[in-house]
Amino acid sequence: MRLFQPAAVIAPAAVIALALLSACGSATATTTPAQSGASSAAARSFSPVVRDLLDAAKQRGETELNLSWSETSLGGATGAKQFETLFNSFYGTTVKFNFTPGPSMTDMAGKITQEVTAGHPASSDVFTGTEQHFGSLLDRGILEEYDYTQLSSRITKSIVTPRNQGVEFATIVSGITYNTNLVPADQVPRKLEDLLDPKWKGKIASTTDAAIFDRVAMRPEWGGDKMKSYLSKLSQNLGGLVRASENAPIVNGQYAMLALDGGGHQVRKAVAGGAPLGHAIPEDAATLAFLHLGVPKTAAHPNLSKLFINLALSEEGQRLVFATHFTDLHELPGSQAAPEVNALLSKSVNFLRVDVEFDRQHPELNGLREEFVNILRQKG
Repeated sequence: MRLFQPAAVIAPAAVIALALLSACGSATATTTPAQSGASSAAARSFSPVVRDLLDAAKQRGETELNLSWSETSLGGATGAKQFETLFNSFYGTTVKFNFTPGPSMTDMAGKITQEVTAGHPASSDVFTGTEQHFGSLLDRGILEEYDYTQLSSRITKSIVTPRNQGVEFATIVSGITYNTNLVPADQVPRKLEDLLDPKWKGKIASTTDAAIFDRVAMRPEWGGDKMKSYLSKLSQNLGGLVRASENAPIVNGQYAMLALDGGGHQVRKAVAGGAPLGHAIPEDAATLAFLHLGVPKTAAHPNLSKLFINLALSEEGQRLVFATHFTDLHELPGSQAAPEVNALLSKSVNFLRVDVEFDRQHPELNGLREEFVNILRQKG
């Protein structure tokens, strides 16, 4: 089990400000965006492979990048525009980003699979998804195999998927979302067992797909049978089932807590909008999952696709990833997501690393998830 090594942290407000400055440029600048971008790019020390990709994109006439993901990912259309500005500033280019709001990651994986299998250009030059999505595509020949470690020293083998089909670029830390007006600080659950307290009966929501519980069941202190027993007890305390990303019922006080949720980044986003929410990671349910980027084999602009991935893992790119998605890759220097992880690491809490290799090693997860869903539906 690989653990996070603490790194320097920049305050979230500073991250957003820096990302916007990187994306938009100084209001007092006298140079044009193209001039400023060219000057900025000239000052950078790109790897030979990145320079080769820039040359190849120019020779192939790649002047635009087609991107598609949901509006809830990476800031949607607004975020894509910010990435376009940052991309051109970073590389000294004038590439146009064509963004189309897409379906869920699961549906997008299916769509790209159909397109690549049929030999048609992929709807998005870059695919983003979780370890489950990348794991499901691994043996289908849908994503290009490429040595991403050549792009930058920041991209190490530890964050590249098996067969070099993608790169981790953001960390997802799931836990318990709670209403700070309804759950006093001294009553915030520290372990899953705390959710069984009779005082919470009817005040807890869980998810319609039993999100994350299957992963947690793979931790050494759990196991499938023990988790089934636990969920049977938890179901008696549940007031209802919602989607993992659905914070509204917690914000409005319909429920005091959501367990387990879609990640602390969703709470940070809601808090930034003034929501009275907090996020707790149970010590016996700590997991690290990831969002990934990869290039479909039929991407129309494969060189620009790889340059986008390189940008997303750069210091500037990670700041913009956090500004648009409220998380980044906790293992990189300057990570804004790292403090949430560090807080538990300082207490000697181990995280289960849930990556593509983990997904491959546990084919039983799908069956477990179905069983867990059926148990939770027996609520109260």
